Amino acid sequence: MEHTKHLWRAILILLVVSIGYLLGRGFLVPESFGKYGHYRGDNLQEQMNIRVPKHGNGMESCGFCHEEKVETIVETPHRVINCETCHATLRSHVEYESIEKFLEDPDSYDKTAEMEIHSAQELCIKCHDYQLAKPDDYKTIVVVEHLEERDMELGPYVCFECHDPHDPEM
Repeated sequence: MEHTKHLWRAILILLVVSIGYLLGRGFLVPESFGKYGHYRGDNLQEQMNIRVPKHGNGMESCGFCHEEKVETIVETPHRVINCETCHATLRSHVEYESIEKFLEDPDSYDKTAEMEIHSAQELCIKCHDYQLAKPDDYKTIVVVEHLEERDMELGPYVCFECHDPHDPEM
């Protein structure tokens, strides 16, 4: 037993350090840590309270001023795509304090800028370029062939020359 004193001291030190670590971690690590990933879950709500969201509620927000476009698009396959996927955020187009206040009285807010439209390469081609993994009934094209057939060159808004994204059928 005399020769094992150093082992018992090492075990005791390891035990004290382990207990100290577990107790310290219990006091120092917030309860919401790890709830959604390797970060403090409560931070999501805190950040939402700090920043005014730039995004609206898609067709619900846009429909107040653009009712005709919304009525057209809900009849197309693009109805599942949020307006802000193709356009810039609502906040870059209309200045508002909170989306809730905007939705209560949208007529009291003025348009502050023209709505940016993302290019066809960022949008149309991203979804409609041919890939084997896409279902057979999904409308796709081989971009190079499609443009060559029409004697066109790839440009930022080339798709919009023939197609209306709010009514994608030709």
